[in-house]
Amino acid sequence: MKNVFTLLVLLIVMTVSSCQESEVPRAPVEVEFQLTDADGKATAIFQEGEDILFDYKIINLIDETVTWYFDSAFSYHNMFTVYKVENPSPERPGGEIIKIGTPQTSQIQRDARLGRIIPASGEMRILMSWKGNSENTYMFDNWLIYYHERESLSPGKYFVEFEQGITFAQYEAIYRKFKIDFEVRSR
Repeated sequence: MKNVFTLLVLLIVMTVSSCQESEVPRAPVEVEFQLTDADGKATAIFQEGEDILFDYKIINLIDETVTWYFDSAFSYHNMFTVYKVENPSPERPGGEIIKIGTPQTSQIQRDARLGRIIPASGEMRILMSWKGNSENTYMFDNWLIYYHERESLSPGKYFVEFEQGITFAQYEAIYRKFKIDFEVRSR
């Protein structure tokens, strides 16, 4: 009986060890998201009429290329969704959250490539302007961004929120949820 128990324990240890050795490694990337002004300065306070830039990066932390997949989990069409926070009032005692939209217009783009490469020690970057200023816009791989006409945000409290999933060729997938509170102040 003791031999059976020892054999069973040994079998479990070997199984656990082999599972740990075959685990997919963590992705060697860092994902960053921030709001900036037109000068590229990170901020959460904007003046009425000022453009707001949405700056998103996947940064490769190693000296080798990293392949990731632009699949349904990475949907830039839903990125940078802005919501306005309305204060409580007699009509709405609990206040209200109003979805304002995104800086870009959702467009389906077809791309035959399955993977994209982040260069060694490089980055994949998306920079979008709320007002649609193409000079303050950058999209990796020279993808086009379709803007709708946007007025400046009116004074008030807002937040931008979205979730992002990134699937890699040789690494564990990562999922992030981003939320940044910001304010537009009267001039």
